[in-house]
Amino acid sequence: MRKTQLSRRSCLAVGAGLGLQLSGCVAPPAGPVGPAPAGELPPPPPGWRERLDGPGSGLRVQVFRAGAAAHLGHNHVIEAGDLWAELIWPDAGAARANAWSKATLVLGFSLDALVIDPPARRARLGPDFASTLSDEDRAGTLANLRRALSAERFAQVRVQTTRIVGEGPSLAVEAAVAWHGQVRALPLTVSLDGPRAQGRAVLRQSDFGIQPFSVLGGLLAVRDEVVVEFELVRRTAGS
Repeated sequence: MRKTQLSRRSCLAVGAGLGLQLSGCVAPPAGPVGPAPAGELPPPPPGWRERLDGPGSGLRVQVFRAGAAAHLGHNHVIEAGDLWAELIWPDAGAARANAWSKATLVLGFSLDALVIDPPARRARLGPDFASTLSDEDRAGTLANLRRALSAERFAQVRVQTTRIVGEGPSLAVEAAVAWHGQVRALPLTVSLDGPRAQGRAVLRQSDFGIQPFSVLGGLLAVRDEVVVEFELVRRTAGS
């Protein structure tokens, strides 16, 4: 089966430090990775594990309004409430040497723990997220989202890297994403800044067999493409 290759079509740009900017290109089709029973990823390799979900870690998805009546809707930001992440090295020596080509990153979160439209987060995202949403609005949006994602049937999202290239501060990464009973490949670039890794990607819901939410015959809908941002922070002793 075809495997998506790393290329300029990755639609992901990562700046140094906190300065992340999305490149001006369209999202690539997420290519099949290979046989995976029931849409699951293979078990991660054994090795020396390092936690990457310390304080300051997070993963967010931005969902955008669409359709002829888009002005009646809202853009939304969704946070993974129970994000976990590990970096797996073949041994502690590889970790000390930062031998990235030998490492495997695994992460995941539950759709049951999603947090939608936190007011403070919306305020930081600028005028496109400036509308104020009531608790009732947020609850209704979350219910619609869970139905669209078949959250009761497909409760988890998991990511596992299949290849890491580079020595830092910028790494080219091939990852496999398991979501909604599908496994797809996603090329991305990760920026390293001390104990922090940052990145941003564009995914199409339809690549994972998800029909983007719409009402009124599509007059009001959400775009197929969503923007995913993440920060992963190494845990220190006691954190």
